[in-house]
Amino acid sequence: MASQPSVLVACNDCESRCALASILEDLGLDLVFASSVDQARAILLGRPIRLVFCEDALPDGSFRDVLHTLKLAGSRVPLVVCSLLGEMDEYLEAMESGAFDFISPPFRPTELESIVNSILHEYSPKNKKRPLEEAANPAWAEERKVAS
Repeated sequence: MASQPSVLVACNDCESRCALASILEDLGLDLVFASSVDQARAILLGRPIRLVFCEDALPDGSFRDVLHTLKLAGSRVPLVVCSLLGEMDEYLEAMESGAFDFISPPFRPTELESIVNSILHEYSPKNKKRPLEEAANPAWAEERKVAS
């Protein structure tokens, strides 16, 4: 599925990762998995990613660290925080930190489909926003322009 958008699922909890993967794969998305902040950073800096679903807490950090990586790279890749707790304070903190959205299990297919469609539409070339691949990895985008 190389032509489909790549979505990073940064999740250490096996049940959450499996539930997200099942729904996102049904949407036809190309998934990449990370179980730590370090793995997520390596993926984000090494390949184009259109969207990130990130567990609120990972073994070596949190969604804040992944957001920080995106900001340092000048990326506008949206990040959706996945939290087992789903508390209002946590929701507000995630949104204030720059998350695109915040979800809690049980994950509902219609909710995830709505989030994905919203993001893919908002960042489509028709809307003349910088493509997420370029935002995710400016060096990759430059290489792609040179190759064209």
